[in-house]
Amino acid sequence: MSEPVSPSPIIDYFVHEIEPSLPDEGKATLSSYADRIAATTHHGDFRRAWHCADWAIRVAEASSGSKHGHLVTGLKEKHTLWKDMIFGVEFGAKPDGVGPGQDAEIQWVDDAVSIAKDEADRSGWDAVPWEDLLKEMLAVAAPKT
Repeated sequence: MSEPVSPSPIIDYFVHEIEPSLPDEGKATLSSYADRIAATTHHGDFRRAWHCADWAIRVAEASSGSKHGHLVTGLKEKHTLWKDMIFGVEFGAKPDGVGPGQDAEIQWVDDAVSIAKDEADRSGWDAVPWEDLLKEMLAVAAPKT
């Protein structure tokens, strides 16, 4: 088996996409997670991406006046389709944890970041629980070998 990809491409992509939009205080908060982020690997990325999709649905649905109704509907449909694959496919069909499902995973991260930015534009970054999502992704542990 190949060496683990580190840091997690899903977390790394999330950070890369959200960091430029965060205010200085948010950037400082994000940088406080640098060591934890660096210690992650790609193992568990499907679950991390799943957290992004789930988070995006929750935030968009909770937002009054959200313009993401179409996005939420699409996310829910994709979320349902992938639901049965979470535990089986992650390492069974993808021995190194990286595979063709990564396109969907990146899309889920993009959706979460898009909703975060839109909600920040409407209500300010203080109203966007982006740090909670990051904590959820960091809580996904690598498999025990």
